[in-house]
Amino acid sequence: MKNIIFDLDLTLVDSTVAEQARHERRWQDVYSMIPRFAVYDGLEDVFEFIRKNGVKVAIVSTAPKTYVERVVDFHNIPCDVIVGYHDAKPIKPHPAGMLRAMELLGVGAQDTLSFGDRQIDIQASNAAGIRSVACLWGSKETNRLLNMSCYKVLTNPADIIKLL
Repeated sequence: MKNIIFDLDLTLVDSTVAEQARHERRWQDVYSMIPRFAVYDGLEDVFEFIRKNGVKVAIVSTAPKTYVERVVDFHNIPCDVIVGYHDAKPIKPHPAGMLRAMELLGVGAQDTLSFGDRQIDIQASNAAGIRSVACLWGSKETNRLLNMSCYKVLTNPADIIKLL
């Protein structure tokens, strides 16, 4: 697989420390908390694999693009394309963001995997024809994800490499 679409929050980074501020749209406070976000154990190896093997990566998030860019830059997450809240409407679970990401990457759904921690991530991927992977390590929707139709369910970030 040469193309990946990731969700950001609770899939790549544990950003729960900023959850209330994000909900209240206090973005300056959120930005100040980014250094306290943690990349999940095992993902550094995934990022290294991505870099070494030329895997194309998009991040599709319901958060504003500026926020995603700051998190990606701070944590040195490999990313070719970011599709944020204002870049594709309607937002997840609608597939518009996924479709936009594939368009910007110049790839098709058949050659793409998506990874997310929420039901809306899986719904958006499935609706776009992308094989969806439910990521349980940061999810607050484990039971919902286990009852959804998806390509794979992962409990360990390091297992992403096996799918690539």
